[in-house]
Amino acid sequence: MSRFIVLFDASPINAPTSWMRQAAAQADLHLVLQTDIARVMSQDPETREALLKVNSPGPDPRMGRYYQAALDKLAEGHTRLALHSVTWTAYGIQPAALIYAFDQMQNERARALQMGMQDADYDVFVQRAQDTVSAFFKGVPADRLLEVSGTEAQKAARAVAFIRGRK
Repeated sequence: MSRFIVLFDASPINAPTSWMRQAAAQADLHLVLQTDIARVMSQDPETREALLKVNSPGPDPRMGRYYQAALDKLAEGHTRLALHSVTWTAYGIQPAALIYAFDQMQNERARALQMGMQDADYDVFVQRAQDTVSAFFKGVPADRLLEVSGTEAQKAARAVAFIRGRK
């Protein structure tokens, strides 16, 4: 079955934001949550065994077939999907669109400064985080990538327009 998959990312946030949820709903995409993927994977004995053998931080391409199996189960009957996190590219997902926002990292600056971090150190942190996320863009054609910023409504509107242009 052919699928139209949109990946969303707003690192360092580990769950879909309100703009992602709005964009998915407005673009008629079935949003599959990472928590549901994790639940389905944890229920499969073979997947649990494979997870125990993986001894590396971050996404491991060897787990791709297990992630895909969980996605297949959760997406049954749906051809238009929204997934959160660029890490899906490590598991072999080739998205029709990859929409991301780096502004959340800047939004966390005030909290980091309150905790004693210096501006220059935070700039280095943000750049490293952006580089880490951007590494997952490898292999995704540039015309499928969109960075959004602004208010939640602006991000959602830009994302929906981009998705509709990808049909």
